[in-house]
Parts: sequence; C-alpha cells; structure tokens
Amino acid sequence: MSLSWLDRLTLFVHPQRVVLERQSWRGAVSRQQADVAPPAAGDADWQPALAAAEALLKADGKGGAALHVVVADHFASYTLLPWSENVIGKKARLMMARALLKHTLGERADRLEIALDRPVFGKSGIAAGIDSNLLAGLRAMAKTRHLRLSSLQPRLIAELAAHQKQLDDGWFACLDLGWLTLAGVRDGEISSLRNHRASTADPAILAGELSGLLAAEAAAVNGKKVLISKISVALPKLGASWEMTEVPAIGGGAHA
Repeated sequence: MSLSWLDRLTLFVHPQRVVLERQSWRGAVSRQQADVAPPAAGDADWQPALAAAEALLKADGKGGAALHVVVADHFASYTLLPWSENVIGKKARLMMARALLKHTLGERADRLEIALDRPVFGKSGIAAGIDSNLLAGLRAMAKTRHLRLSSLQPRLIAELAAHQKQLDDGWFACLDLGWLTLAGVRDGEISSLRNHRASTADPAILAGELSGLLAAEAAAVNGKKVLISKISVALPKLGASWEMTEVPAIGGGAHA
C-alpha cells in the first residue's frame, strides 16, 4: 500500500518556471522544475504557467497528497486595508478591498478573486487578489490529480507567514527577476505595501530602486531592518546603516 497520501507538495507557479517540491512522509525532499513558455497572442499572462504546472503534476503521477500552491507576485495584486472601526466585518472589508483595487487597477479588478487576512482589532491588514480563472484552473488541476488542496496563496502572504516572527519592526522584500514586492511592518502590523515591476535585474540598479522605496516609505516603519527573499537576482547591497538578512525563498530561490 502506497503512503504517498502522507506526502506534502508545494507548487510554486511563476511566469518563468514552475517548481514542485515533494516532502515525503519519510522526510526526504525531492524537487522538479519546468520552464514556462511565453504567452501566445490572446492568452492571459498566467495561462502558460498553469499549463506547465498541470504537466509537472501529471509527470509526478502520484495522487492523494496535500498540495500547497504559491503564486508568484507577478500574478497577484495587493492592497493595504487601513483600520476603521466602521469596517470590521468580512463583507465590509471585502467591499473596501475591492474598491481600493478598482481604484488602482480599473476594470482588471473585476476579474480578481480577493482573499483577506484575519482581522486584528485596531490594526491594518492586507487583501490579495488573483485572477479568478487562474484560481479555478489551479483548483480543477488539484481535483483532477486527486490532490488535497490545503492552501493557495500569493508569494508575499506565504513568505510573511513563514518569516514574520523574525520581523516585528522592519521591512520584508521579495525580489524576483523583473519584480519587487516590499512590505513594511511596524509593531507587528503591516504599515506599507508595494508590489510592482522592477526596472531591471541589475543588482546595483535594483539596490538603488529598493533604497529609493525604503527612503520614500521610511515614516511607515521605525527600524532599519530588512529581510530579503530573492529569486534569480543577486542580493542587493544597501547602505551600512541597514541590517539586512537573506531568508529562504519559496520556490527554491534560484541563484542569479
């Protein structure tokens, strides 16, 4: 009798590569990776990544395991939900999140399925949106492969959950080839949030871009501590006044 149903799978869905890690019930970890083709004319930007993920899971061939899916920040939209005593229920917070995303993204926001973090009285939170068709495809893929979908999160949310205990007051940066996500944490509360295309993967220029964002948002955070999770880029060098720590990236953190 196979005990593969006790295994834990982590699938990282990214516009350049899809990574599947399997931690077996015996403790051994295996890793598979597949490159993602550029989108064809008329395709959504996430469609090739979904196709690559389906092929990777099909090649793996084992069902029954618990599946944790992490979606790259390229495919996610975030907004900071300011605390308000008038917006405390789930429905009201969802309406606020959709209105904020609509203001930023326009009609694109209508295609998003929005997830909210757990509210904490008196503190701001995060809302994350992912294209509803991508999410439907990922859920259908897990069902077809007879996998138990235990969680489905964008990268920043998953990374913060893994590392926020290290960061009571400071910054968390997710760096990727052509992408930069930055969250500020003040007394354990999210106080600043940026998620956008980076101008370059050049470490010197990327360091300057990150430094500029940190300077612009300095009032949101008390400390000068930065945790950095990077994929496919070199570790940028900030000034000597910064306490910078690299943490493991979900998806393997391929070397630059």
